[in-house]
Amino acid sequence: MQAAITARLCLALALSGVWQTALAAPHTVILYGDDDYAPYSYVENGVFKGMYVDMLRAAATSMPEYRLDLQPRPWKRGLDALEKGQVFGLFPPGRKTERPYVQPYSAMLYRESVVLFCHEAVMRKPRTHFPTDFAGLTIGVNTGFLLSEKLMAPARQGLLHLAAAKGNDANLKKLALRRIDCYASDRGAARYTARQLQGELSRYGFQLHEVLELSSEATYIAYSARNTPVYKADFVAQMNAALLALRQNGQLTRIEEAYLR
Repeated sequence: MQAAITARLCLALALSGVWQTALAAPHTVILYGDDDYAPYSYVENGVFKGMYVDMLRAAATSMPEYRLDLQPRPWKRGLDALEKGQVFGLFPPGRKTERPYVQPYSAMLYRESVVLFCHEAVMRKPRTHFPTDFAGLTIGVNTGFLLSEKLMAPARQGLLHLAAAKGNDANLKKLALRRIDCYASDRGAARYTARQLQGELSRYGFQLHEVLELSSEATYIAYSARNTPVYKADFVAQMNAALLALRQNGQLTRIEEAYLR
């Protein structure tokens, strides 16, 4: 009898240990990120990297209850998955009223700025007021890029011309060759690409000159309103707290400088 009681006690203790281990196991949380948005989030040689990737991984180190799994996706596919509730969260969108399927947004990751870069030959004439001083010029933009109304309004009025090309590489080369007069792009993305193309662009005697800022937008993690695991509120709160702490202690700024200096 005593042996049977001892065996049952051992089994109970063993099961209790298994149960406690199961309870202690961190939840795996998957977030999608843009796979082609250097230097913010991109895939290089099969590795997902970038400024936002580093920020989120740094934040996750103070969240032991969760294991963060960051997965790259084409941007439109990621948005579609977010809308359908197929993924918990996506980074790094700005706030858009046309996206009611996002609930909530995280604490701010970063503030991106769309700026105007112009060929030095264009700037031999003083141009300080936009858009009047830029009338008649051709401004390159990235295909599919959501443009600022500050740029779209004068284009609709015929005050200036927009020319779309696929990505920073193509537009910077067009700017260097004077096939466009100016280029409107995210500041960080354009500067990063210009560094990557430095050898090629220098053959044309070209250097990137920022002329003015057109607009800026804060970026976030967008959580799907249709994906509601039991830990959602806790994860969102912990991630927000971790991001704010990293902002206050300067770690996010150091990550930004490493990519955008």
